[in-house]
Amino acid sequence: MRNKVRDKEPKQKQYGEHKAGSGAKKGLPGIILAAFAAAVITYVVLLNVEKNALSAYEKADCWILTETVEKDTELTTDNIDRLFRQTQVDVQHIPQEAVKDPQSLVGSQAAIAIPAGSMATDSMFIQAAVQRAALTKPVIAGCKAEDLYQLVSGTLRSGDRIHIYTVDEELGQAYLTWDDVMVYQAFDSSGNLIPPQDTTSAAARINVLLEEGNAELFYSELYKGSLRVVKLWE
Repeated sequence: MRNKVRDKEPKQKQYGEHKAGSGAKKGLPGIILAAFAAAVITYVVLLNVEKNALSAYEKADCWILTETVEKDTELTTDNIDRLFRQTQVDVQHIPQEAVKDPQSLVGSQAAIAIPAGSMATDSMFIQAAVQRAALTKPVIAGCKAEDLYQLVSGTLRSGDRIHIYTVDEELGQAYLTWDDVMVYQAFDSSGNLIPPQDTTSAAARINVLLEEGNAELFYSELYKGSLRVVKLWE
């Protein structure tokens, strides 16, 4: 009897080993799938990292000033090719308003003095000559930001176009008094001229171009605090 019991023991041991081996084999596909999923995730992450690294160094064309352009310098067909040259820089350094074609600036003039080597942007140039030509006797009228009820959050810059409304407080109505008025200059609280490409400084004072005959009404309404400004969307 004892021999029979002993004979059964190796069989039971073998059965246990076989069962354990079967369990390991059943778990093997799950391990392989998990490893495959991890490899896929790692590949996707590395691909995105590579894509971001490449985009950071992506180049694009832009236009640079070859020489210093003084304020009010008019751009003509005679000087446009001399003043600009094309170069490539990182995409992330090119602003949205960068000049795409200098020929489109013919007839405009520099709103500020632009140093040589500066990247050209549309806001650096204004159609001041055209605006002045439309006025019979143009004058420059100035006002403080605090004198206007709303100055578009102080974001007005030279070259911007605005509508100026007169508000009748008693009737609660606003009337368009001057339309498509050009902002000639904008200054900060220290009296410094704000360049068009500066999008953060608040304008404390602005100068606008008006017809000479409208200056008296402008300052009269300004004194009463009844003027409101709306910036035209470009």
